[in-house]
Amino acid sequence: MGAASERDDLIDVVVRLPRKAIEETLLSMPPDARELSERRLAEARAVLVGRRRRATHFNGVRFYDPSWDMFLELYVAACERRRIAVSQLCKLSGGSTTTALRHIEHLEALGYIVRQTDPEDGRGLIVGTLTPLLVASEQWLDLQIAEFRIQDRRSG
Repeated sequence: MGAASERDDLIDVVVRLPRKAIEETLLSMPPDARELSERRLAEARAVLVGRRRRATHFNGVRFYDPSWDMFLELYVAACERRRIAVSQLCKLSGGSTTTALRHIEHLEALGYIVRQTDPEDGRGLIVGTLTPLLVASEQWLDLQIAEFRIQDRRSG
């Protein structure tokens, strides 16, 4: 049995594994922590850019998912160690301020974010990300990255 036979056996095993098992295998491979953080941040930024870019190609269409846009913005801001004011997050959500505030209240009630007084300007409020938001975002981003790796292996 040569190297070609072993490769064929490996291909047979991979082809027969269910998709979930392949994802779990790819996700279990321990990448460098810094590299992984950078990949997650790059993926989150790419998703945000793509979401904003849609509006320029579909004139008059309103793509609206305020909670998701807020999650992505907050994740990127946390990675970049930036603060986001409540008013800024409302604008970044893509909707009206009232709707955005309702979403912020809901996300706060779910334990994903917290509103706190801005330490640099006591008159304003900033939005802080809590661990459940960071963990859920990283898990989702890891699956996105794994999906790209799966697609690259299929096409390569």
